[in-house]
Amino acid sequence: MLETEKCLAYKQIGNQKSNVTLVFLHGSTMTKEGLLPFAEGFGDYNCIVFDLTAHGESSGTEPEEITVFAENVEQSVQELQQKQIIGKKVVMLGYSMGGAITCEIAIRKKILLSGMVLLSSGGDLKSYTPLVDGLKQISPEQFEVTDVFSYLFGSDTSEKEREAIVKKFDSTKVSNEISYGDLMASNRYNRLSDCKNIVIPALMVQGNDDQIVLPEAAVATWKEIPDSQLLMIPYKGHAAIYEAQKLVTEKIIEFVQRL
Repeated sequence: MLETEKCLAYKQIGNQKSNVTLVFLHGSTMTKEGLLPFAEGFGDYNCIVFDLTAHGESSGTEPEEITVFAENVEQSVQELQQKQIIGKKVVMLGYSMGGAITCEIAIRKKILLSGMVLLSSGGDLKSYTPLVDGLKQISPEQFEVTDVFSYLFGSDTSEKEREAIVKKFDSTKVSNEISYGDLMASNRYNRLSDCKNIVIPALMVQGNDDQIVLPEAAVATWKEIPDSQLLMIPYKGHAAIYEAQKLVTEKIIEFVQRL
């Protein structure tokens, strides 16, 4: 783990000798610890799981815009490449808000990516996050992260599975204040029209019961990015990476192997 003036805190797992590095970016309300159980499914690859700015062990002030999050990730990837902790072949996987950051990085082209995976996310989170629109009616002081957890799931996820996933999210969450800021930053993000300029292989993974980021966000992004792929998972929600973890992991590995 490392944290310098430029580099975000991170955890490195998997096969450090792999010539492919998977960079994982967590979503709103989360830290790297919340995404680690998902990243652990990719043991054949060199995996870097970041704490985003002002989250977990990373310092800084909570950014108000996705572009600032993206700049900090870019700087951190560049620093880790200089230290040869990350190789040249990088695939970025972003969950929810992390997906918007991944999309922004692919559009900006400040670092070279070999591929990208958007998990329950898209290039326009402004138009497809009605739940967050509703949160604007309350003050940040009234917001409770746990109020969002009941919206994570699809229609066929069992109560036992829901309890296990909620425990995972609850035990790794950030403060209510930062969580509210995350959701608002995500809700301001719309670079859908610029997604047509993304020239790397891209995979969208989405639960078709997602109530937090509507499935239309993934579909719209898939239509904009040339030659991209879309995996729509029936009856799963915003937590599809854990509701259907085996399927999602297998499909992402297939995608990475073809790069």
